[in-house]
Formats: sequence, C-alpha cells, structure tokens
Amino acid sequence: MDIKKYFIYLHEQTISDMKLVYIFSSFAAKGGTERIFCDKMNWLAEVAGYEIVFVTYEQGNHPFAYPLSNKIRHVDLNTRFFTTGTMSLLKRIYFKITMPRLFKHRLRQLLDEIQPNLVISTTNSLALFREILSMPYRHVVESHVYYGRLLQFIFTHIPWLDRKISQHLLKMLKRCEKVVVLTHKDAACWKGYDNIVVIHNVVTNYPEKTTDVADRPKRIIAVGRLHEQKGFDLLIQSWQLIAARHPDWQLVVYGHGGDLQKLQQQLEKAGLTSSMTFAGTTDNIYKEYQNSAFYVMSSRYEGWGLVLVEAMSCGLPCVSFDCPYGPSDIIRDGEDGFLVENGNIQQLAEKMELLINNKELREWLGVRARLNAARFTSDNIMPQWTKLFETIVQNDNH
Repeated sequence: MDIKKYFIYLHEQTISDMKLVYIFSSFAAKGGTERIFCDKMNWLAEVAGYEIVFVTYEQGNHPFAYPLSNKIRHVDLNTRFFTTGTMSLLKRIYFKITMPRLFKHRLRQLLDEIQPNLVISTTNSLALFREILSMPYRHVVESHVYYGRLLQFIFTHIPWLDRKISQHLLKMLKRCEKVVVLTHKDAACWKGYDNIVVIHNVVTNYPEKTTDVADRPKRIIAVGRLHEQKGFDLLIQSWQLIAARHPDWQLVVYGHGGDLQKLQQQLEKAGLTSSMTFAGTTDNIYKEYQNSAFYVMSSRYEGWGLVLVEAMSCGLPCVSFDCPYGPSDIIRDGEDGFLVENGNIQQLAEKMELLINNKELREWLGVRARLNAARFTSDNIMPQWTKLFETIVQNDNH
C-alpha cells in the first residue's frame, strides 16, 4: 500500500469528515512561513483527505504566492488592517477600534457555518488572538518564531507597553488545545504552559538525486530576506576576512528586501563587489543549491531555518550561527555541517575557509547532510500532525 492510500485508509478508520479551518493574514507575498503553511494544507487535503477551509483576512484580489490545492476552499474576510497605515490619525484610530470587531463578526459567521473540528492559526496573527481565540471552537496555534521574539511585537511603539500587551495575548494560548513550536529549545522557554508540542517544519521538495558535490562550482550560497534578522551585514564582514585569499570563489545571496541598498553600499565599501553578489530572487532555488559547494547562514535569530534543510537535501554542508533557535535542531555540528557562536564573524569565516580548503570534507559532510534532511520530509513530519489533530478530536468525543 503506497503512502497516499495508507493515509486515506487511516483517515477513514479514525476520524470521518475531519474539518480544519486555517487562518492566515494573506498569501500575497512569498515567504518561508507562507510556503510551509501552504504545503501542509495541500498535504492534508490531498493525502490525508481532510476538508480544509483556508481563511485569510487581507488577501484582497492579490494572487496566491504559492499554488493551493483545488480541494481547499478559500474565504477572504476582507478586513485589510494594513491599509490603516495610510489613513489620517483620526481615521486610523476609528478603524483600529472597528476593524477587529468586523473581523470577529465575519469569522464567527463563517465558523458557525463550517462547524470545524479544529481552528488552526499562527502567532503571525498575534494582534488578533483576542478575537480568534474567543471563538467557541477547539484551537491549535502554530508558533513560527521563538518565544522571546513574540515578546518584541510592536503594537504602540512604547516598548514596556508592547511587552505587556504581548504577555497578555500569549497567556491566552493556555486555553488552546495545543501550541505547536518548531524546536526543543524554544519549547523550554514556554514556562507555565502544559500544552506545548514540538513538530519540526516539513521540507516538501526532497530531490531524488543530486549532483556530485565534488563537481560543483566554487560557489557559496545564502538565501533569505534582505533584513536585519538574516544578518547579511555580518556575512559581509565575515567574507571580508577571507575573500582575498580565495579569489576563485564566489559568495551569492538570493532574496529581496528593504536592506538591499544599505547592504550593497557596505559591499562596495568593503571592496567585495567582485566576489560577493546579491542576486535577487529566483524561481528555481534548488537549481542554485545544486550549483553551489556549500551553504552559509548568518541569521541573528530564526524560528526554524527551512533553507538549511533545503540546502542539506541537495547534499550541501551548512555553516551557521548557532542562533535562537532553529539551526541547532537541524545541523549536527561536526557531522553534517558546522554551528558557530551566534554573531561571531571570525568563527564563521574560519569554518567557511575550512570548507573552501577541503574538498573531501565538503563531500563527506554533504552526504551526511542529505541523509539528515530526510528527517524532515512529508512522510516523516505530516503523520505527526494527523496524529495530533485526531488525538485532540477523539479525546473530545470520549
């Protein structure tokens, strides 16, 4: 019995007519969280046979950044909170008060129509937790950033008040059936919560075969939004320490974001424009992985680090800061890649240079990296989700 037929059989034997409602702001922009959310919903609809309703509230007429299964019903509540930023002060205050009420009203109407077994939302909607979690249904919340970062959400631009608001909203999560976090280190931060579950993110594209690392160009790859979080300013500093000794190597960064001009200026000032490039976005990042010798991550923090798993699935050894909290759950230091002290540009440079100078080490680590990445495929991760959902519903029925 193949895996798809097995899960359809399992679905028929356990929970009949499982209905899940997923809530997310919009799928208009490409991002790691959006892609993972989409992949999970598609798998649950196509493989597990669940009835999935995807609820957005800021999608409008924008196309989806990632393809959604035609088995999934999509509803947009059309409460576009982001538009308030262009309004006058009085109008903004008015909409800040009325828009959440409208959101709550429309969501309640929809949920009462669907009668879902579970409502799944993410910490991306933290500002609307009061409205979402007040719905009289069973809730599961996914946290895609680490706990400490959730306490830094901006509501009023008054730091102490923002922290108080975040703490209040996060306390609401204690009433949820489960809060799913991505790493074990993050789980340890949720003190006082007895409903925390760790489920790693899934990588849905695991290539059947990869090119030989030994035959790949002398090229290092990094991927991510051009934002302070991703630490590309630190990567430039680190590359500056070793680039002159390796003129035949290139460091290429894929991604877009508001910091491009600032990073480009830093690159020019460091005299690295001939050896390091910000290449924008690509529709085939896996092709770029397989056209590179190894991967480097310079993030200051991560909720997970999907790009690490993607690169490893293509047989790339990875060098990463041991930032909170994803990389240490993915990379096995010294076995399939390297973890270095968070923010330590000297150590990052040393490990990059070690891989540059040692082709055999790149091959050895790359083979093990690919094997490690198999832990995060759909076949291994998604059954954890179906088990979680069905256990919650079955326990409620007893």
